[in-house]
Amino acid sequence: MLARSLVAVFLSLPASFAVIGLILVVVPLTTSQILPFLLMVFPVWLGFVCASYVLDDTERVAMGLVVISVVGFGLVALLKYVGVAAL
Repeated sequence: MLARSLVAVFLSLPASFAVIGLILVVVPLTTSQILPFLLMVFPVWLGFVCASYVLDDTERVAMGLVVISVVGFGLVALLKYVGVAAL
């Protein structure tokens, strides 16, 4: 249970940053609209934490959260590098 808790808390936070960051990079927003999206990190993080407790295999949950983080941050970096990013 300790491993599941550590995976849920520590690996879901970067995954939620990656998802919200990808949304912020893709969608053109004004500065007054950015803060509500940044505040959505907490509910998305809680969703990832709850989903990691619902699924059975801890290793698959950890790999899924790592893949979400790597792909999300990779897409953010790629979109910024190409110049397609809205921010």
